[in-house]
Amino acid sequence: MERLFAGVGAACHADSVDHYIQQFMWAFQQYFRSDVTSLAKQTLSAIGVEVAPEALLIGYYTGAASVDWPICIEPESGPFHPSSFEDIEQEGQRRYDASDMPSRRYSDPDSNKRLHEGALEGFRIDALTDTLNGLGESMNRLYFVGNPGEVDGFRVYPVLSVLASRWDGFPALSKEHSDGQFSTRRSLQHAVVAEILATAHRSLSKKVPPRGFEYRATEAPDVIRHGLSDFIRRIAAVHGNWDGSELTDAMNAVAAQPYEGRTGIGTVLVSKREHPAIQLGMEFRRPIRLSQTRSFRKALEMTGPDLSLVSDGVEAFGLGRLLSNYDTESESVYRLQVVGRGSWELNHEDMPLVRIDNGIASSPSPRIAKGKFMDTVERVFGVGAESETLWELTLAAAEQQHGTMLVIHSDASGESQRLGSQALAIEPKMIDAAMLSATSAIDGAILVAPDGLCHAVGVILDGTAVSGTGDSARGARYNSAVRYEHAARSNTCVIVIVSEDGMINLLPNLRRRVRKATVEQAVAELETSAAGEVDFAAAARASRHVESLSFYLSAAQCEVVNQARKRVEDEREREVLQAGRASITRIGFELLEPNEAMNTSYWLPES
Repeated sequence: MERLFAGVGAACHADSVDHYIQQFMWAFQQYFRSDVTSLAKQTLSAIGVEVAPEALLIGYYTGAASVDWPICIEPESGPFHPSSFEDIEQEGQRRYDASDMPSRRYSDPDSNKRLHEGALEGFRIDALTDTLNGLGESMNRLYFVGNPGEVDGFRVYPVLSVLASRWDGFPALSKEHSDGQFSTRRSLQHAVVAEILATAHRSLSKKVPPRGFEYRATEAPDVIRHGLSDFIRRIAAVHGNWDGSELTDAMNAVAAQPYEGRTGIGTVLVSKREHPAIQLGMEFRRPIRLSQTRSFRKALEMTGPDLSLVSDGVEAFGLGRLLSNYDTESESVYRLQVVGRGSWELNHEDMPLVRIDNGIASSPSPRIAKGKFMDTVERVFGVGAESETLWELTLAAAEQQHGTMLVIHSDASGESQRLGSQALAIEPKMIDAAMLSATSAIDGAILVAPDGLCHAVGVILDGTAVSGTGDSARGARYNSAVRYEHAARSNTCVIVIVSEDGMINLLPNLRRRVRKATVEQAVAELETSAAGEVDFAAAARASRHVESLSFYLSAAQCEVVNQARKRVEDEREREVLQAGRASITRIGFELLEPNEAMNTSYWLPES
């Protein structure tokens, strides 16, 4: 029997209205799934993890009545059929019976019941995860399954999938570690996904079936904050002190605390107190609690390139170093490093796991990506620029802890003369990292030509403020670079901005280049999905894809896209009115127009 969708919720989502719901769990399941996807996109994008997340729901009917679909999947138009998940219950039970769980007992009956119900559910989730990942391998998707909630007689599992090839490119530990009571997360992004699924579980578990995912846009930072705290707390619990729940707050506080008026830096090694690979050179008679910010800040000043505070995540009990015999595969020693005012990082060996700037966490990426830098230099100056030489200078500039600017200008000689009264002009010369470090000690930028020759140091950049440019949250160095780059566009320049907090920006921030065929294919897919009998789910996916490529669309392509979207809207309204259903008839869309900044330099070679 088909169940009629009668959703009249306030939220309107482009992929949340279908003809009829055959695999019906509750009336607003499409809205709920769409909202989980939306939050996942916001949250993962905010930490720098662009992995095209998509949510789905898998429900198992637990009631006594007979239903046509005892297993339901939302969206039912997706790549999976319920028959693929018929054996999950049995497989979960088999894994439970094969484990040591049946022999475990708590004396309290209620606690014992919760223990075994939770364990059985965990094995079902593992079985469902394995099945999904087996099916999704050919689609380059990786699946994560959360704890289920009971909704109108269905046990509903929230699921989140990501692009596997992109996900694997972000830093992560090799595996989860456990001390029998706590288990670590493999990365910040794993912790954030777990927090999204946990929030979905809480919403699904409410007495009233959810109309949508109950969150506000401002809650995405909360998800990240909770995920970060959970990630670091688990590392401290397993590899240091089980009571390390305040470690994140302690690091935020000490990174924001200046020492004698200056920004401080320093490192902390986190491990078990008697770790065999840590050599303690100085032991404090009275350990310093990391929550005591002033004492922690003062002790951090004693650290150096080969000397760190040694801590279990709760107390610092001395100064020491990590020995060369450390077994990196054990993943049992972590380095917390304050890198600037309000900024710190968590690393394992040479692998950065998370960076925090003023309490905002992100998945670490290279401080400045070589590929993007090389692409920008080529597009601004052409193939004649000494890209490798300029890259070496950029790396040297990135290491300046007090901040600096490297300005690469096509007419560096003329600029050194024009700005001579507010710069120190020099005879053109190649400079190395040591010379760059010395010259960046004074105020002003370092001016070099595309061939790598330095023409001036201590350059004070000019330029007029332009409405819509700059960032009021950033300092004078960044905003002066924005003004200068905007004024110098006719002469072309590239600027590397290194802030005191370690942030690095590259100007101009050019959009990525794409293949023309990619854009043409996206437009064609939307046009096809909107033709004939409209496939609303396919049209919604194609519309989102085209939206992401809107910068590159020509006037003719914009017209095709606008017409296709209008037809989808018209067809949805016609079907709803014809069926006499209470539902959303029109979602609405913004008309696309060609972007004036688009030109042929944004196309990749088709070969």
